[in-house]
Amino acid sequence: MPHRVSKSDSSATSSGLFDLNLPEVGAGEGPLPNPEPTFETQIEHAMFLLSTRPPDFYEKRLARMSPEPFRLP
Repeated sequence: MPHRVSKSDSSATSSGLFDLNLPEVGAGEGPLPNPEPTFETQIEHAMFLLSTRPPDFYEKRLARMSPEPFRLP
């Protein structure tokens, strides 16, 4: 049995140049509530991201940086 296409299907191709074919949001629909993360959660996330870097990441990054970003010919 083929899948029925909904009114808000955004994968269909449009023939109009300025038709963005965006999904239609009905009454009662919308984004789910997402509370802002606490400061502690943000710090934990930052520490996790920093811990995933290799030990020599910052030394290699500094070596690649140019002390003079603008050079005249």
